[in-house]
Amino acid sequence: PVPTDDTVTMTVTYTEYQPHVGDQDALKLTVAGTVQENGQVLAKELLVRLHTPELTLTLLGPAVVGQEVPVQVVFQNPLPKALTGASLRMEGAGIACPKPVSL
Repeated sequence: PVPTDDTVTMTVTYTEYQPHVGDQDALKLTVAGTVQENGQVLAKELLVRLHTPELTLTLLGPAVVGQEVPVQVVFQNPLPKALTGASLRMEGAGIACPKPVSL
């Protein structure tokens, strides 16, 4: 018999993998199968890194030593549900760290 290639597509929805992600930015997928003719077991694992959205920072005024400067932070939630308990905090050399801003 001639070997044949077969493609199987499976979809993992956000609602299925979300409870298992936690603080990790990755999913570990495992696929396994058995060759019926000889009982051989095949398995493969794949580590998938989830892309985290970027924050865009824009100065809304001139940065002058000794003066406050407003900063706009843009973040787009890629998830199909609202975020809860999120906060932003800015840190840097010489920056007095304000309290986190709750979102």
